[in-house]
Formats: sequence, C-alpha cells, structure tokens
Amino acid sequence: MKRNSRRASAATFGATLAARQVHPNARGDDITAKLYSAFADLKAGSTDDELFDRLASTFNAALIRAESIDELCLAPLQDAADALHRCDAIRGRHGRYGFDGPGLQAMAAGLEVCEEIIRNSSPKQMFDAFGESIARTYRQREEAGTTA
Repeated sequence: MKRNSRRASAATFGATLAARQVHPNARGDDITAKLYSAFADLKAGSTDDELFDRLASTFNAALIRAESIDELCLAPLQDAADALHRCDAIRGRHGRYGFDGPGLQAMAAGLEVCEEIIRNSSPKQMFDAFGESIARTYRQREEAGTTA
C-alpha cells in the first residue's frame, strides 16, 4: 500500500493544534504585565528604547488582529498608536519618553483592548500579526524611499 506523503505526522498535528490554542492565562498574564510595566516606565520618563519598541510592536500587531476581529477595536488601538507617536516626539525633544494628557487616556484604553486581543488570540494568530506588521513597515519604508 502506498503511503500518502501529504499525511501529517502526529507531532506535526499536535504542534499545529497547540499553535492554534488561545494563550493560557499565565502566558497572557506575562505578556500583558510586561506591556503595562513598559507603559508605566515610559510614563515615568524612561529613556529605554526597548520599552517603547515593545509597546509599539505589540500595538501594531494588535491593530492587525483587530482588523479581522471587529472594527470597534480599531479606534482605541489607533488612538494609542497616535499617543505613542507623540510619546516618541517627546523623547526627541526632551530626551525622555512621556505622554500628554490625551495620550495617557488613549494608552489606558488601548492597553485594555490590546490585552483582550492577546488573551483571545492563539499564539499563531499573534505571530502572523507580528509578521504582517513587519511586512507593512517595510512596504511603507519602500514607498517612502527610506531604508532604515
């Protein structure tokens, strides 16, 4: 009898199922705790670019996930992304990160939506959203004629 080469092994099947599972609470807690901590540090005037990048990249991925979830999720995430742009501008002017009043409110609302998306998405969905976020960034840079 000829073996079907397209047949997945048990290990492949198990890995595929595991990747499609919603984040376990502990994993979601870890991810969101790091996001809230990064926000608190930036709000307090941190100069750590890695914290800013963590928030920005996670919000970009959450925005992409939100596109396939519900349009209502987009506005708070976009407002938070705008707040992060202003936060980055504050860093450029003053040497430290910080938020304006509307930015603080936008980040609080955006973090809540981001947390729900993380907790209710599978690791594969979030991984794919991060990948799409990177691809869009590169396309935007190409269109703008920059390469950094």
